[in-house]
Amino acid sequence: MTENPGRGRVNRRAALKVAAGVAAGSIALGQTARIGWAHDLRPTDPIYAFDEYERIVSRDVSVRMLYEWPTLTNPIIYGNISNGLNGFQFSYDIPPSQIQVVVQAYSSANLAMYDDAVWEKYQLGEIFKVQDPATGEPAVRNIWFASKNPPMAQPPADRSSPYYSDISIEGLQRRGVQFLI
Repeated sequence: MTENPGRGRVNRRAALKVAAGVAAGSIALGQTARIGWAHDLRPTDPIYAFDEYERIVSRDVSVRMLYEWPTLTNPIIYGNISNGLNGFQFSYDIPPSQIQVVVQAYSSANLAMYDDAVWEKYQLGEIFKVQDPATGEPAVRNIWFASKNPPMAQPPADRSSPYYSDISIEGLQRRGVQFLI
């Protein structure tokens, strides 16, 4: 029986590859694994604005819809909100004043609540891989906020009006949707 003299030994190249991999992994973990601090916000805390929150979410209405929104680039949330509003208003004849929609943005979806100045200053489109459809470049503006429709004194009577298909944040807010962050 002959022994394999190279078996069980590590050559220099393999050792350097392992060492480089460990070093790169350590650097990557050191940059991402940081201790975060969160404020334990309670209803008795003055910055909670409990009375204002209760005024928004506890008014007397027939229909309540609540949407959790954790992901900035969720492509269906706006359409779902609009469909819910339109369905109750036009299919069930519930007056808009009796429909309450609250959208709780959190995690990366909070970025959709920031104005264009913040998007430009911090290059949020580049960081979060959001492309501006108008330019094809990383967004330097909040592409979800602005409505393409002008404000109206009264909602239109014609249900085929663009007012009822406006899925921008501004358009949904005009219909009474509350976005919380």
